[in-house]
Amino acid sequence: MNPSKIPENPSKIPDMQKIELTDKQKLRRKEILRDEVKQIKLKSSRDISKLIDSFSEMSFESRNIGNAAKLYLQNLQNNTTIIWSLAGSIFSAGLRQIVIDSIKRNYVDALVCTGALFEQDMVEALGHKHYKCDPKQNDSELQELLIDRIYDHALDEMALRQVDATFKQIASEIPKGNYSSRFFMNECGKWLSKIDGAKDSVMQAAFENEIPIFIPAINDSSIGIGIALEQNENNNIAIDSIKDLRELALMKSKSGDTGIVVVGGGVPKNYSQDSVVMAEMLGYDVEKHSFGIQISTADLRDGGLSGSTLKEAISWGKNHQNLDEVMVWGEATVYFPLMMSYIFHNMENEKKDNKKLNNIFTS
Repeated sequence: MNPSKIPENPSKIPDMQKIELTDKQKLRRKEILRDEVKQIKLKSSRDISKLIDSFSEMSFESRNIGNAAKLYLQNLQNNTTIIWSLAGSIFSAGLRQIVIDSIKRNYVDALVCTGALFEQDMVEALGHKHYKCDPKQNDSELQELLIDRIYDHALDEMALRQVDATFKQIASEIPKGNYSSRFFMNECGKWLSKIDGAKDSVMQAAFENEIPIFIPAINDSSIGIGIALEQNENNNIAIDSIKDLRELALMKSKSGDTGIVVVGGGVPKNYSQDSVVMAEMLGYDVEKHSFGIQISTADLRDGGLSGSTLKEAISWGKNHQNLDEVMVWGEATVYFPLMMSYIFHNMENEKKDNKKLNNIFTS
């Protein structure tokens, strides 16, 4: 399917709604929304890389993150196709820039994510920020001030409504029809690349580097809200989750040796692993994932997907029986930057091929 054409001079970013607040409320909002969450940037990683090498010789989670970093590096150097499965509020928490930079350096070949990550991505692409706040903040007061809280950081509700309107605007410029989430996210990246005033984003970086983004539960986000606002009898645009399934299976069949890096869990984790079974059921001859890394705080003992080990998926035929895997039991904002700092340093003088997997879906 050819991507739909975006007008040469696409519309501007939708304006923010104006809501009347009292002077006291405005001052209080300003007080709360003042201390930005800073995106971590991995520039000089030499000292951290040495630390990670030391970690791999220790015990407990230090050994796990050290071994995970080395496993990741090994597969990058072997040109394995690497699929990231991302969940949680990691973009708003400060890991967004690492993802952008990793895409640009070809350290990841495909993304399978939650939709919430890309409402967070769009918030910052439109020039807004996320702000540090007290987890004990009065949430009733925040509601009155039009501020949304994600544990210990917050964002402006009006910025989020602008995000809804922006996804609606993008949907309005696509001809009516049923599309995969991958197609729609590619259109979002294309749209951002042509809009004056848009900031760097994961969506734009993925579009420009031809990295596919799959969001299997896309309805559960501002993206779904924006499409729903646009969907009407004159423009019946819809996301077809079965097209997602078929496209992910096709991608797996064209990717050769593959492995997964899972941050969090949930639907993205299942989809990235299940691509093997999907491909086999649809008649493709594919290899199972050969390596896996997961960073999670979930408990495996309650049977939940987010805490399940990657070895468990061997029984389902998703991962290779000789799977090279490391489970890191820890919080992503600590362990993910440590792992990626090791990669950034050790790949500094090496060039990883861009597989351009998004080209698989164009004809």
